[in-house]
Amino acid sequence: MIQKAFQKEAFSPFLIEDLPDIVRGHEIWIEYDMHNFSPGDPIACDLCFGHNMKSDKAVKTEKVTTAVFGTWEKNSAVEVSAAENHLLMRFTPVVEGYHTIGVEYDGGILNLPHPGLEGPNYYQQYTKTIIPVGDCQAEYDLIIGQELEIIPLSYRRYKVGEHILLKVLYDQRPLPDVTVYGIHIDNHNSPIEVMTDQEGIVEIELEKSGKWMFKVGHRDPEKSSKCLYNKKVMTATFTIMDIGRENVWK
Repeated sequence: MIQKAFQKEAFSPFLIEDLPDIVRGHEIWIEYDMHNFSPGDPIACDLCFGHNMKSDKAVKTEKVTTAVFGTWEKNSAVEVSAAENHLLMRFTPVVEGYHTIGVEYDGGILNLPHPGLEGPNYYQQYTKTIIPVGDCQAEYDLIIGQELEIIPLSYRRYKVGEHILLKVLYDQRPLPDVTVYGIHIDNHNSPIEVMTDQEGIVEIELEKSGKWMFKVGHRDPEKSSKCLYNKKVMTATFTIMDIGRENVWK
């Protein structure tokens, strides 16, 4: 853990607080208040930034790119504005079905003096969530093409105690042997940790009701740019809202 590795030492004047948030373990994720959405209903989502579902602050609007995906492929009409400690994203669905809202956060190039973090390195983050609108019988491709992406397999409306299958893709290919974290507000200090198999798949039990986030990180020294940065450092999250609250689906 970075927070353990960078305690104040006699040889270094730096503290963990000196590090940029994107380096010291902060990530983006999406939350929204669940209810029965229909075509034409305005939908508002919060783009949060913090650690393990503990929101901290808002990222800069100019650093994010958003889009909504579904059976119609893609609709980029998402309004983004700053709120108190998050970004507010609004869009209005025009058809029924599952809607995936995806966000890319460009952390940029950082060259840090801290031991183990010397760069320059390029930091990038991705997040997405799936929102049901009206009748959600029609299937569509849950892959939206993020560089690092978590895909729910056989997606449905889950209940407490069920297991979710997730697949991690990197550049559209399965990513084996990486840790996926299953995070709930009750376990944010000790999240579930599962390693992907050779097909990039993990299985996680949804043992609590409420909001869940799944997170994965990946570093790729092969994605370097001469004279600009040495490697790319990426994080991806995927959220599901209101597990187990059956009444919201009625």
